Amino acid sequence: MRPLLLLLIATLSLAPSADAETVKLRKKDNGNIIEVEVIELQVDKVSFRLPKSDQVYTVGWDSLDADWIRQNSPAVWNEHELLLHPPEAKKEEKKPDPSADPFAKESTPADTRDLIKNLASALGDRLRGIEPWTIVNFCKETGIEESAFWKGYDDLRRAGGTYPADTKPTDADKSSRSSRSKDSSHDRPAWERDPAGQARENQLRAEWDKGRGTLSCIGYIRTISEGGYKGRLAWQLLRSAAEDRKAIVSRLRKYEALAAEMADHSDKPEARRDALVLRKLLGDVATSFERISKDNGTQEERLKSDCQSLLNRLNAGR
Repeated sequence: MRPLLLLLIATLSLAPSADAETVKLRKKDNGNIIEVEVIELQVDKVSFRLPKSDQVYTVGWDSLDADWIRQNSPAVWNEHELLLHPPEAKKEEKKPDPSADPFAKESTPADTRDLIKNLASALGDRLRGIEPWTIVNFCKETGIEESAFWKGYDDLRRAGGTYPADTKPTDADKSSRSSRSKDSSHDRPAWERDPAGQARENQLRAEWDKGRGTLSCIGYIRTISEGGYKGRLAWQLLRSAAEDRKAIVSRLRKYEALAAEMADHSDKPEARRDALVLRKLLGDVATSFERISKDNGTQEERLKSDCQSLLNRLNAGR
């Protein structure tokens, strides 16, 4: 009785299903097409039975017309392709971490010599300078003749290494005239535009249109350290150029913090003292630049002295 029951179960399991889905296969050698019910699909062979039949057949995949099956029985084709090329497990994509930016923070230099070198590079970055269309008003407000302005502006650019080779300077004789004091405004004639001023302004506008800054941090520092007319013009420009002031202070404060960090981590007393001295110097210079403002009309002598001290340290670190 038991063998008969097992035989009945096996027969029922092979019996064709009433709603079994059929597909078409084509033989490669004779081109015959048959409709079948696939029982098992493997990489190298396929087992199937004919509709309304319990006979199971197995043929090698290489004996079938694969190109025809791809076009006419895509379900079989796709399943076989999955067997040949199983999909790799998808790895969870990690979103970039903004804090992982390797340039987010500057590395602490090995010593003050390296810090000075890095600072010198940072101070060479270009700044915006004065807006070309505000130069005339700037000269009128500060009592500076336009030819004298361009002479001082060219000197400021040369000090910062941003003077273009194709710039045509104004007449040296005209440019040698110094600025007038506002207190003597009743003694001077009405402000007149320099004949070459418009051409120079157009040149400066062309540079602005290209997105190139015209001045640099080190140019301001060198010029202010010289004092005299050059230093006063640089100071006057900074009073009007808030972005340039902020850029200079930002760089100085950044390296002041690096010097403090270096002092905290130094295990050599001499190196620690040197880092602390450098920290104080950078802090003093930054504070002097922070005191410059549009509302403050007094040029402090300390700014000149601080710039001279910083230049001495920069030159010593070369």
